[in-house]
Amino acid sequence: MSITLEKIDQVKERTGSSYKEAKAALEAVQGDVVEAVILLEEREKNWINQGEYREAINRFREILKKSSDTRIKVKSREKTVADIPAPLGAAGALVFPKAAAVGTLLLLFTRYSLHLDKRSSEEKPKDQEDQSERPEGPVE
Repeated sequence: MSITLEKIDQVKERTGSSYKEAKAALEAVQGDVVEAVILLEEREKNWINQGEYREAINRFREILKKSSDTRIKVKSREKTVADIPAPLGAAGALVFPKAAAVGTLLLLFTRYSLHLDKRSSEEKPKDQEDQSERPEGPVE
């Protein structure tokens, strides 16, 4: 099991790993450069499914799912002018922060208002309500 600096450099260059990671991989496969590269590539592919990364990714998915029930509404008096999902609005604000800031200020200084509405996942938008649920004729 001969692990030389040249072998460590080869593994490091091919995988983008650190010297420590390259040396550990070479030790795990008894100095075989090809096997060390394969080992590190497999570890890289599987990092998303392991340990703290998996928890972080699942938490991110959970937050995204919950936030998709939140809507940003722009209203003019009682009429809704725009209705967008909060994650889309947040992404737009991150990509175009100056435009988002100017747009928000313009909305607040005019007759428009900005609302955050959270609806449950079972709640349907008013335009998608089932027409059969409404009673026919006048309601007394």
